[in-house]
Amino acid sequence: MDIYSSLSRAFTDIVLKNPQLINTLFFIFSIFFFACVVKFIFRNHSINYKYQSLGRMFSKAEFLFYFILKQSLKDDYQIFAKVRIADILTPDYSLTQRNWKSAFYKITSKHFDYVLCDKDTLAIVAAIELDDKTHKLRKVRSRDIFVQRACETAGLKLIRFQCRSRYSIHEVREQIINHLK
Repeated sequence: MDIYSSLSRAFTDIVLKNPQLINTLFFIFSIFFFACVVKFIFRNHSINYKYQSLGRMFSKAEFLFYFILKQSLKDDYQIFAKVRIADILTPDYSLTQRNWKSAFYKITSKHFDYVLCDKDTLAIVAAIELDDKTHKLRKVRSRDIFVQRACETAGLKLIRFQCRSRYSIHEVREQIINHLK
């Protein structure tokens, strides 16, 4: 008899006579297998993502309106642009954890065009949306309705302006003041 068959026979005798050993080996194998699966799932793909700067923060229409806002509001308010809604609103904590997360994820990828804050305390006063022609599209209208309702439930004033090529500084100021009353 050669050495391999002797070892095989000895191993078989030990394993068959000790069922606890089978369970232990199965447990060790299961942990090893699970660790391999986890490592495979969370492996680092080492993809080199490349990005490029857009060069500017605003579109031409957004920049024009920002400039008009600054002139119309003078130094009465601080104006912040492209503020993530989730940084201004949060779902009500009375929601179940599942509903809270769902509500939170609905606002994480959306932003307000501008947010007006008190110049001294930076308390949020209102959000401003600049509506261009894309806001007539069904998907965008649905988003606008959602944002409007979110602001209403939070008690945040949302002021909407139609995108134009020209604005009256006086009219913009009046519209904002009227909404803030």
